[in-house]
Amino acid sequence: MYTIKAVSQATGVSIETLRAWERRYRIVEPLRDPNGRRSYAPPDVVRLRNLREATERGHAISKLARLSEEQLAAVLATPAQEDPTRFAANSFSAQMLAAAENYRPDLCAQAMSMALALLPILDVVSAVLCPALVTVGERWRSGDFSIAQERIITGTVRRQVGAVLETYSKISTNDPLVFATLPGERHDLGLLMGALIAASKGINCHYLGADIPAADIATYATRVHASGIALAFVMEDQPLALEPALAQLLQQIPPQVHIWVGGRGTAQLDSATLGPRITKMPNYTVFNAELDTLLAAAR
Repeated sequence: MYTIKAVSQATGVSIETLRAWERRYRIVEPLRDPNGRRSYAPPDVVRLRNLREATERGHAISKLARLSEEQLAAVLATPAQEDPTRFAANSFSAQMLAAAENYRPDLCAQAMSMALALLPILDVVSAVLCPALVTVGERWRSGDFSIAQERIITGTVRRQVGAVLETYSKISTNDPLVFATLPGERHDLGLLMGALIAASKGINCHYLGADIPAADIATYATRVHASGIALAFVMEDQPLALEPALAQLLQQIPPQVHIWVGGRGTAQLDSATLGPRITKMPNYTVFNAELDTLLAAAR
């Protein structure tokens, strides 16, 4: 039998998500001791790991919860279907890159505006903006793109995502989430896109930006009664140096506030030592599913 902490580490599902899934969907039925502590059998761990993998492929947990083990295995054995919107997403991404190549910020902005108008926000982030930004970075490092060309795309992303966030903030109805990076981490475009996904779900996003002292983030989150804080770790040599700031932040926020950390730099962070209140987000699909669980638990 396994504790909930051990199951979380073995499956990659946060403790909060496990509790929410059990409460809302009864996906597994752990045993409880007289003190209410959960214990899980090995088949529970296998099922939870499979459920996590299926949600990462974009399946809704509300539908997966009703499946038998055989049905869930069939879902995982089925190759992902090519979404028609993927072709449109690739086209918009290519248009943004071509616009930067030709020094046409107007066309870059036009392509991104069309993507925002025609595609789901998760597709805009995962299939349009992320590929474009990765390619821009690679071309800049290889010398194929100038700084000015790189700024055409990054500037367009920053302006348009910021404008959409402002629009969503006027109609948000759910508890606030705070988005920031800790001191020394100045890359925040990925964080900005995460805020866009959250805002599209009606979450009240407070975007502080990059290079914010831990104490300031904690004070802000406390004053706005945030239910969670999202942090980005992009620089691969930074997370270990930022662990003291992360520990300070954890100490200064209310105990019910959860922290999500994302970005390629999180590979340096040990999930086993982060504790139950900090969850690593490997990609936007997982973050999207985590937000859905958060909203379901709040209802």
